Amino acid sequence: MKLTEYSKLIFSKSYQAVDWLRRGKKQLHRLQSGSGERVIIVHNHLFKNAGSSIDWALRNNFGNAFIDHRDNQKMLKGPSYLGPYLLNNPGIIALSTHQLRPPLPVLENTRILTIMMFRHPIERVTSAYNFERKQIGASTLGAKFARAHNLREYVLWRMLFDVPPTIRNFHIYRTLPLPADWRKDIGETQLTHAKSFVDSVEMIGFVERFDDSMVLFEEILRLFLPDVDLSYRIQNVGQRREESLAERIDRLQAEIGGDAFQLLMERNRADLELYEHARNLFAERLAEVPGFEAKRDDFKARCCRHNLH
Repeated sequence: MKLTEYSKLIFSKSYQAVDWLRRGKKQLHRLQSGSGERVIIVHNHLFKNAGSSIDWALRNNFGNAFIDHRDNQKMLKGPSYLGPYLLNNPGIIALSTHQLRPPLPVLENTRILTIMMFRHPIERVTSAYNFERKQIGASTLGAKFARAHNLREYVLWRMLFDVPPTIRNFHIYRTLPLPADWRKDIGETQLTHAKSFVDSVEMIGFVERFDDSMVLFEEILRLFLPDVDLSYRIQNVGQRREESLAERIDRLQAEIGGDAFQLLMERNRADLELYEHARNLFAERLAEVPGFEAKRDDFKARCCRHNLH
């Protein structure tokens, strides 16, 4: 699909997703499910972006009506596969996949609500490396290289344009329809379309503000599923939680050296801009949640019950 066609396709969805945020809380009813309308949550599960904790919460809510879809090759076919799959499995309420690609299918009398988590493109590098390094039996390019090389060597390798972009403009490529050519740098047109796609996603969140994100998601989902509870048990925590974002980035720079760090920044220029765009959108949406602090306190209390064991 050409980017011009893609832009037209997501325009109406983009307007719908942000209309209630721009017009205020009183407009929330415009998003609410119509009579008999099927609602499906689709989690765009991005590698090393806290997706396992979201999946835990979805499974805890919906049981067998939650599907962790692992057939990547089929999912990479896009809406031509996902649309019929959802129609043929009417019991699905929530689905998670590592290989979601836009655009989403348009199904009659069905509303698909998307979750997409962002993580600082530079801060997530160490987590990606550590994860791949620990995959002892894995035969993927990343796992094999990580096991045999240090972090600096891994970063320099991942910056090559003939190497998959696991830490190079990673979020950008997850917002563009296939085929997206990751063997060259991101241009302004692709960045513009990536921003438009992010605008269209109903539930944008951040690993660095995970609980805040989940409170926002609950606010949106309860328009359709009033009893939803996204409290979670912490999954797959790989870095020291007591460190700040800035401290983790400083530690990365010290470990890989100034030249590798500068290259990492340059090759993630577009991703960093998209990250800031998403942060601004997230702040706007969060500001529209009434009684946010009280809701966050309640959410944290619910999470504590899961994490005491």
